[in-house]
Amino acid sequence: MKKKNNVVAIAFLFLMMILAAMADGARGVFIPSFKSEFGIDDNTISYMFIFVAASYTIFTFIGGKLCDKVGQKKVFLLGLAIQVGSLLTLSISKDYSMLLIGTTLASGAGALTSIASNTILPALVISAQTIIMNVLHSCYGFGSFIGQGASGALVGNGIEWRYIYAGIGILYFITLVAFLFVKIPSTSSESTVEKVKLASIFKNKLILVYMIALGTYVFSEQAVGGWLVNFMVSTYRSDVQFAGMIASAFFAFLAIGRLFGGFVVQKRGYFNILYKSLLIGFSIIFVALIIGEKASIIIPLAGLFFSITFPTVVLTMCKVFEGQSTYVISIVITVSSCINMILNRVIGFLSSVIGLDKAFYMIPFSALVSGILMIYLYKATKAKLNPKAESEIENKLNTEAELIG
Repeated sequence: MKKKNNVVAIAFLFLMMILAAMADGARGVFIPSFKSEFGIDDNTISYMFIFVAASYTIFTFIGGKLCDKVGQKKVFLLGLAIQVGSLLTLSISKDYSMLLIGTTLASGAGALTSIASNTILPALVISAQTIIMNVLHSCYGFGSFIGQGASGALVGNGIEWRYIYAGIGILYFITLVAFLFVKIPSTSSESTVEKVKLASIFKNKLILVYMIALGTYVFSEQAVGGWLVNFMVSTYRSDVQFAGMIASAFFAFLAIGRLFGGFVVQKRGYFNILYKSLLIGFSIIFVALIIGEKASIIIPLAGLFFSITFPTVVLTMCKVFEGQSTYVISIVITVSSCINMILNRVIGFLSSVIGLDKAFYMIPFSALVSGILMIYLYKATKAKLNPKAESEIENKLNTEAELIG
């Protein structure tokens, strides 16, 4: 019965990741519509991204605390309820202020469900955690593929963005009602195993590198979703539907990479794979920008190499900081969101000063910085992260489980 409950819970985690990505992905496609309808520019859009990132940052920190205090299920329910409210707000937005409130709340809601998902998954699965974690996050890429592709097609065919948000809101409401009946194991006592002070976290060099490495990566991935359509429309004069297809393809490759990348990481290692993948991803986007419009079709390939970064980094924190992982993960993701927020502001400012065509180069170079830092993390954690030893342990656990069953 417990195994069946866990399977149902994992299925809902996958569903919530898809829905979150659909909501996030749609926003990037709608930016040209926001600009024309509300009379705003790229600099103002960057402020919207700052509010979105700030909300994600704050709610991630709060969510981490709540997971320890009340358990992940209540955090999931809170996040789903806020998301329904935020999408309702967006569906009736009549001015920029309402748009800002809706997108800010939607980001906060996504942060709650994300931190709950990332911290509960290790408790739901014993074996193949790397693979399942990557599959979970492949659902985000799949959802972004659906969200950006479908939203671009619908907008291109004259469907107003408010109706699209309303449709996503209905899906969220159905999920909220169904999730009331899902059983989630309690991990709220984890923090009592080993208390850790906030000050000590910021004195830990390893954790600081985790923060910067993850923050620069998160910006690279999310900025593609947030800025690529706007970049192609303003720089190459592409139509929204085509630009949306390119952004959608990026997330399709992201989903495919996460779906199968976990198997590679499981066998070959963690950070030694990550830094190589990020450097390749950087090269693809950089070369595409240098060549120009004709090479824009190769940008989606970078998603394949970006794909395993976030879920694998989160999983390594579960292993490296065992016993205090929920708190450490919430802090690292909070700070990485701050970095994402700052970099979004910088790209918005630079786009108003030197143009988005030049400011967009921030995206590949952030991936480069992240890749370089992954080399340090590889050297610093390889003693603790031994995929071969972990595989032997998992096989032993599976054998014991079969004998007990």
